[in-house]
Amino acid sequence: IIIGAVLGGAVQDFVILFASMRRDGKSLGQIAREEVGTVGGFTALVTVLLIMIILLAVIALVVVNALRGSPWGTFTIAATMPIALWMGIYLRYIRPGKVLECSVMGFALVVLSIFGGQWVAESSTWGPVFSFGAMGLAVAVIIYGYCASVLPVWLFLAPRDYLSTFIKLGVVLALGVGILFVRPELQLPAFTRFVDGTGPIFAGKIFPFCFITIACGAVSGFHSLISSGTTPKMIARESHAYPVGYGAMLMESFVAVMAMIAACVLQPGVYFAVNSPAGVVGSTPAAAVATISNWGFPVTVADMTNLAKAVGEQTLFYRTGGAPSLALGMAAIFARGGGGQAVLGFWYHFAIMFEALFILTIIAAGTRVGRFMLHDLMAQFSRPTAKKMTGIVGVNVVSLVVVAAWGYFLVQGVRDPLGGINSLWPLFGISNQLLASVALCVATTIVLKMHGPKFMWITCGPLVWLLSATFTAGWQKIFAPEPALGFLAHANQLEQAMRRSPSATTAAL
Repeated sequence: IIIGAVLGGAVQDFVILFASMRRDGKSLGQIAREEVGTVGGFTALVTVLLIMIILLAVIALVVVNALRGSPWGTFTIAATMPIALWMGIYLRYIRPGKVLECSVMGFALVVLSIFGGQWVAESSTWGPVFSFGAMGLAVAVIIYGYCASVLPVWLFLAPRDYLSTFIKLGVVLALGVGILFVRPELQLPAFTRFVDGTGPIFAGKIFPFCFITIACGAVSGFHSLISSGTTPKMIARESHAYPVGYGAMLMESFVAVMAMIAACVLQPGVYFAVNSPAGVVGSTPAAAVATISNWGFPVTVADMTNLAKAVGEQTLFYRTGGAPSLALGMAAIFARGGGGQAVLGFWYHFAIMFEALFILTIIAAGTRVGRFMLHDLMAQFSRPTAKKMTGIVGVNVVSLVVVAAWGYFLVQGVRDPLGGINSLWPLFGISNQLLASVALCVATTIVLKMHGPKFMWITCGPLVWLLSATFTAGWQKIFAPEPALGFLAHANQLEQAMRRSPSATTAAL
C-alpha cells in the first residue's frame, strides 16, 4: 500500500492533474487524443468509458450491501442529502461566503442524523419505511446517481463533497489516534490457508490478486478521471496541485492502512461471516457458521446475533463488500477508547455513514465525468449532435444513458448468489488498474515531450508493474480452469449444471 501510493498512485494523480490544468481542464480522453494520437486517443476514450461503468457499478454495490435491511444506516445516509442541499442554498443565497459557519451547522446536522437513525430503527412505524432490500436500495442508488449528475454543482455536489471530505479526514485521523491509544491486537494471522488461491471472498493467489484487490488504496485509475476534467475547474492555483494531486493520494493510502488494521481487529470467524457470500458458506446462519468453523475460524450464530444487536442491526451475515467489517473494526476501536458497548451502535453507524458518503461522492462525481466522456465520444462521430446534447434535455438524456449502463451491472450484482462482490470486485480491480495504466501511458508521453527520457522512469516504473500484475490477473480471470477463478470455467460449470437440472440451476441463479 505504502510503496504503491508513494511511487504509483500519487504520481499518476499529480501528473494527470498538472497536465489537465495546463490544457484548460480537458479530460483524460481528450488529453490522450491530443498527446498520443487520434487512434490511440479514441481507443483510450472508449476504454475509459467502459471501465468507468464497471467501477461505478461495483462501488454502488458496496453501499447496497452495507445498507441492506438497515433502517438506521439508510435514514442517516438519506438525511445527508437534504443537508447538502440546504448547505448549497445557504452559501449561495442566505449567507454567501460564510463557509465555516455553514460547515459547523452541516456537521452538527449530520451527527444529529445518526441519533435520528437510531430512533427510526427502534420505531415500529418508521423502521419498516427505511428498511430496504438489496434491489430497492439498488434502485435508490441509481436514482441518486442520476439526480446528482444533473443538479448544479453548487447546489449538491460541492457542499456534499466538502462536508464529506472533512468528515472523512476527521474520522481517519481519529481512527489513527485511536489505534495508537488503544493498541488493539490483530486477530487475523499474517497469512491464512487461503494463500493457496481458494479464498471464499476472492479466489486467486497473492500475485497478482493481492494487488488487484487493494485497488484504490495503492493506485486508482479512477482518480485520473477526476483529476482531469473535474478537479482543474475547482482548483484555485497551480501550486495547489501538490497537496491536491499528490497529497490526497497519500491520505487515501493512510485510509487503506487504517482499514486493514480495523478489519484485522475482528475475530477471523466474524470477519468471514460478514464478508463471505451465501453462495459459498450456505444460505442460513447455521450453515454459514458451520462452514466457517470447519475452515478453522470458529464462530457461532449466537456470537453474530449478539454482535448485530450491539451495533443496532438485524443481521451481519453476508454483508459482502468490506464496508460493514471496516465499520465493525472502527466501532470496536472507538468503543475501547471510551464508552464501551453502550456506544458501539453509534460508532458503527457513524463509520457506515463515513464510508457511504465517501462512495456516494464517487458515484456522483463519476456519473458526471461519465457524462462528459460520453459527450466527447459523441463528438468523435458528429460534433453538431454532441453540441445539441449540451442543453438541459441533452444533459438529462446522456446522464440517463450513463446511469442505465452502470445500473444494469449493479442490478446483476444484487441478483448474484455469490453476493456480486465475488464476481464484480476482481473486474473492478482489473478495470481500475487498467485505467491507471492508460493514465500512466499518457503521463509518460507528456513527460517525454516536456523533458525527454530524463524523467520518464518516474511514470514508467509504476506503469511496468501495473501492466504485469493487471494483465496476469486479467488472463487468469478469463482462462483459468478453476471455476472459482476463471469466468469461462465458471460459465461452463453453470451450463453443465443446467443441462443436468435446469429448474434447480435457474432457481439458484
